[in-house]
Amino acid sequence: MAATLISPYVATDDVTLKEASALLAETGYPASVETLRRWCRKHNVPLVKHGRAHYASWTQIIKAHRDEIDRADGL
Repeated sequence: MAATLISPYVATDDVTLKEASALLAETGYPASVETLRRWCRKHNVPLVKHGRAHYASWTQIIKAHRDEIDRADGL
């Protein structure tokens, strides 16, 4: 019988807010770490703390970024 490994870390698309900020800077619509933290609260994106860094789903961050940029551009 095979043993299953139970790990608290699941393969996800989580990135640190610092990494997300650096990636979004390349889009031409940058967002600081604090802005991303505020958007995560506003759009109910869960933040998970591992060590000193806060992680969030990259997919959810780019959706929040899209919504905020559209709102700012009046779309």
